[in-house]
Amino acid sequence: MFSDSPEEVNKSFKYLIISMATRSSALIFVTLALPLYLHFLDFSAVFIGLLYIPITLFNVFLTLILGRLGDKIGYSRILFLGEVFPVAGMLLMAVSANIYFIATGAIIAGITGGAGGMRGAFSPGMTAFVANNYGAENDRVGKLSLLLATASAFSIFGGLFLGSYAFIKNITGTIMFYRIFFFISFILVFISLISLSRLKEYRRPKKTTRVMKKQSLRYLIRIMLPNSINAAAIGISMPLLPLLFELKYHVDPSIIGYLYTFAYVVTALGSYISGKYINGMFDSLKIASIAHILQGALFIIIAFTPLFFLAGVIYIFRMGIAGVGSPMRGAINVRGIDREDYGTSTAIQGISGRASQLTSGASGYLMDLNFAFPLLIGGSLQALGGVLYYTLIKSWNPGKHDQAGKAKA
Repeated sequence: MFSDSPEEVNKSFKYLIISMATRSSALIFVTLALPLYLHFLDFSAVFIGLLYIPITLFNVFLTLILGRLGDKIGYSRILFLGEVFPVAGMLLMAVSANIYFIATGAIIAGITGGAGGMRGAFSPGMTAFVANNYGAENDRVGKLSLLLATASAFSIFGGLFLGSYAFIKNITGTIMFYRIFFFISFILVFISLISLSRLKEYRRPKKTTRVMKKQSLRYLIRIMLPNSINAAAIGISMPLLPLLFELKYHVDPSIIGYLYTFAYVVTALGSYISGKYINGMFDSLKIASIAHILQGALFIIIAFTPLFFLAGVIYIFRMGIAGVGSPMRGAINVRGIDREDYGTSTAIQGISGRASQLTSGASGYLMDLNFAFPLLIGGSLQALGGVLYYTLIKSWNPGKHDQAGKAKA
C-alpha cells in the first residue's frame, strides 16, 4: 500500500472516493434506522439512548488502537482494518431481529453520533491519510471537501432507503424491511472494504517518539477542548433526532428519510462550495468557527419550532452550514501536528470526541422529559465550542511555543 510515486498515490485517491460513497449510503441508513427500528420493537427512548454508551466505548477503544498503529504501519492499512468492523456489524444486524444481535452489530459497526451528511466520511485514519499525502493546507481542504461532498451526496441513498419505508413495508412487513436494508448496507460496506485495499500512500517517516512530539501535543490540547465540547453537543442532540422528529411531529419514517435526503443534498453542496469557492479566499478558522456557532444556534431555534415543515427547513439549512465548515475544520485540526504524529493525534482527537458522545446516554432521558431539552442543551454546547475553537486556535503561535520550549531546556 506504500508508494513513492505521486502519480500512483494520486490515482489511487479514487478508491477512497469510492469507499466514501458506498460506506456513506450504508452508514447513513443504519444510523437513521437504528432508533426507529428499536422503537418499533418496543424499546424506550431511555434504553435506546443508553445503548449508545457501549457503542461509543467500543469506538474509543478501537480508535485508540488504530490511530497509534497507523503511525507505524500506514494509514491506508488502518482505513482497511477499520472497515472490517462495520462489515461484520451490519451482517449481524441483518441476520436476526434479536436485540442481542442488533446491539452487538451496532456496537461493532460503530453506529454512533448523528446521521449528518459527513457521517460516512468519519473513519479512523481518513484525516491522517489526507494530511500525510497532501502537505499544503489548501490542498488538504480541497481533498477533504471532495471526500465530504462525496460522502454527503451518497448519503442521499441512505435517506432514500428509509424513504421507501411506506411502500416496501406493505410488502415485506416492518421488521423485514429493516433487515433487508441492513443486508444491502452490509454489501455496500463490503464494496468499500475492497476499494480500500487498492489505496496507495507515501511511506511514513520513522517515528522518533513513543507517543508524539511536544509541539504536536501542545497544539493537540488546544484542539481537544472545543472539539470535545462539540462532540458532547452532538451526543446529546443528534443520535435520537430521527426518533424525536417521529414522536414530536407524528410523522412517518418515510418522511424523515426524505427530510434527511434533502439535508444531504445541501450538505454536499456546502462541502463543494467550501472547497471550490471559499478555500483560500477567506480565513478558514473564522469560517469553521462561525459554522459551529450557527449550527448550535439553529438547533436552539428548532427546539421551539412547532411545525415539522419549518423545523425541517431549518435543519436542512443547518446541514448546509455544516458542509461548509467541516473540510476546513479537518485541515485546521492537523495544522500544528508533526507529520510523524498524524495518526496518533487524529486518533486522540477521535477518542476525545467519541468519549464526549457518551452524553448520548442522557439524550433519551432529556427527550423523555421534554422534546426541546436535547436540542437546547446540545445547541448551546455546540455554539460554545465554536467560540472556544476560534479563541484557542487563533492564539496559537508555533514559533513562540517552540522558543519557550527551548528556553526551558
